[in-house]
Amino acid sequence: MTPDANKITIFDNLQQIYQFIDEIIVTPKRSLKKWATITNQTPAAKIGYIGQHLASLITGVPGTGSGARGDDLADGSEVKSCNKIDQADKCKDCGARVMRFEETCPECGSSKIDRKDDSKWLFSIRDEHELNQYLTMDRVVLILMDYPGFKQQDYKDMRITCYEIYPKEERMKVFGELITNHYYNIYLPKLTNNEKTNPMNLHPTLIQFYKCNPIKTFSCIIKDIDTNPVIQIDDASYVDPFAARDSTLKPIPMPSTLLKKNEWDILLDSADYENELLPLLTIGISEDLLRCVPYKQLPTYLPYLDEKLRNYIPLRDIVSTRQQDHYQRR
Repeated sequence: MTPDANKITIFDNLQQIYQFIDEIIVTPKRSLKKWATITNQTPAAKIGYIGQHLASLITGVPGTGSGARGDDLADGSEVKSCNKIDQADKCKDCGARVMRFEETCPECGSSKIDRKDDSKWLFSIRDEHELNQYLTMDRVVLILMDYPGFKQQDYKDMRITCYEIYPKEERMKVFGELITNHYYNIYLPKLTNNEKTNPMNLHPTLIQFYKCNPIKTFSCIIKDIDTNPVIQIDDASYVDPFAARDSTLKPIPMPSTLLKKNEWDILLDSADYENELLPLLTIGISEDLLRCVPYKQLPTYLPYLDEKLRNYIPLRDIVSTRQQDHYQRR
């Protein structure tokens, strides 16, 4: 896909992104945290419209001023946002809500806190017209805000990443398969049975997302966001708005830790060892020895799957979640 140059009307993008993040994300977040300690309300800000602003600055394509209706960007791109920052956590002992900045439960004092990281992108498809829109649109822009140090319970730094998926491209056809499967095999059966219908979930850390072969077009880290914030944009990951989105832009690496044992078996049986596996191994060993490695240790030898290798892994069933807000794309 080559972006429509006539739709790109926002320039000096990196400088404007920097200023936007500083004024609209960093400063309000710090203020909200201060007030949250007083009001005991969540410091999390809704990211939906902020994500659309970011998408416009990253792609250079303005919106259509339609809010939740119509095209998100003037070139017809759909924008979805996922915010893992300041999710409400839960006490493992008493079940009370715990703020992200609280180290112990305010109700029982327990330090056993279930830190939440389950936010995802949601895609609502409620008729074949809407399904067809997703299948035929040129681009889906995915904005993600998260903590790079979440697993270490380090919430000092915040990360913003932008990914792009092109549903009409052959190498990204899995996105269309996921959308289609959700509509016909999940949504319609529930609708027919008068059950609660759900949107399709696309989790940033699960295999379905990586199988879509998304490319990264922007990334930045905001160091010490609540104390002395410093915005560090990764120039190497930034893709110019006018650049062609072709095969020279490789999809993000897929962590092999996502694979189950049967999927490792499929990979080792399907891939060409000499030409596809060996070049990616961190340690040069023979195919026979690699097959003897316990599957939980295999990521040490093959940390990531490139586009070709992940194509050998079959899709898993997608999981839905309860839909709270309905939105109709027109």
